[in-house]
Amino acid sequence: MKANHSTALGRRAAAGLYLSILAAAIPLALAGCGTTKEARSVTPAGFLGNYSDFRRGVGNEPYLIYANPTADCRKYTKVMIDPVTLWSRGDDSSLQKLEEKDRDMLRALGSETLRQTVTQAGLTVVDEPGPDVMRMRAAFTDAEKANVLLEDISAAAPYVSGAATLYAEEKGQALWTGDVAYEMEFLDSMTGERLSAAVDKRVGLLDIRNLDAWDSVRAALKVWQERGTKRLISCQQTGSFTTRPREQTLDQQ
Repeated sequence: MKANHSTALGRRAAAGLYLSILAAAIPLALAGCGTTKEARSVTPAGFLGNYSDFRRGVGNEPYLIYANPTADCRKYTKVMIDPVTLWSRGDDSSLQKLEEKDRDMLRALGSETLRQTVTQAGLTVVDEPGPDVMRMRAAFTDAEKANVLLEDISAAAPYVSGAATLYAEEKGQALWTGDVAYEMEFLDSMTGERLSAAVDKRVGLLDIRNLDAWDSVRAALKVWQERGTKRLISCQQTGSFTTRPREQTLDQQ
């Protein structure tokens, strides 16, 4: 009888712990609209070469941004998109540690994101340069997938480890989450003159809805695509690459 009683108490304790974790997890699953945020800092990787004219972005702008103050955006109605590449600064880069299938996935996902950015802004994708054609170049300079199991545990029961909190405070990123960084530029397809460029990085937030190791990266690309489309539309309306979209309705993280 004592053994059965102890077993029953153990089951009740386990059930209580499960309910506590579930209670902590539900608000997290329902709160917020984004699962990534802008990184605290981004170091240029060299893909764009010269960064001397870049400035620090504000609001929903990329971390570093350049806009040609004299170029006429309305001149361009088409975009020639280079395949997205992976640009690493050394053998210790997170990109070098990825499996080839993951690298291929990133290239394909990045290229599709650029295409959506352009077409949703009403521009036409073409394969040849021309006087009304911009050339778009982009590269991932960092990408790391999440450890989904450990991320879910930390999100559901953040009190189980003080280390996760300390890590987030020091690094500006939740422990076990994914991240991704990119560099991108628009050029005049005939002259090579830089029209606009950006450097940015987004890091994952703890979110039990993330079921795949690359969910944070996909969420970051969605934010970039939406903001990029919005900026292109504003550029076409005003004629200036320096114009910021007036309405800031996207994720403010």
